[in-house]
Amino acid sequence: MSDDFETPFIPVPIRSIGGRDFTVRKSELADFGALVQMYKSFEPKGVAQGLPPRELRRIAHWLARLHDKARALMAVEGERVVAHAILCPISEASVEYTIFIHQDFRRQGVGTALSRLAVEWARQAGFAELYISTELSNKAALGLYQKMGFRITSSLDNECEMKLLVIPAWQADTRAA
Repeated sequence: MSDDFETPFIPVPIRSIGGRDFTVRKSELADFGALVQMYKSFEPKGVAQGLPPRELRRIAHWLARLHDKARALMAVEGERVVAHAILCPISEASVEYTIFIHQDFRRQGVGTALSRLAVEWARQAGFAELYISTELSNKAALGLYQKMGFRITSSLDNECEMKLLVIPAWQADTRAA
């Protein structure tokens, strides 16, 4: 399983639909200030189960808590964080997935590339299920998640939970033998 999710991640270059170059890499404590800056100008705030928080103090507190219990990847352009994908273990086999893409970089393929890399990283760490929650009215997010293979498992009011099953790397290795 996840072994505290310390699976290494080698930075990966990606290119947006518009031809801009980004690097996807693991988020480290040293990135805290850059993440706060991304969320400081992020819009809309607080629409996905109150996330991201609206106030700077709460953004910093939220990111500090995430750093302690989750692992994350970021898409960066130079020094600027443009997207943040969070994997928060909820059991030995399951991880909750969340992604935030700065509004200046949406609909450019960054979210798709970052999501694919995050799903593969979770699989390599030994997780078999990824869960995500989103609003049914968020058509762009729903489209991305469905393209990734997530399926709606439940819904209530305007929110739904989605699940993606993957074969963990250790299971895939034993099947190949």
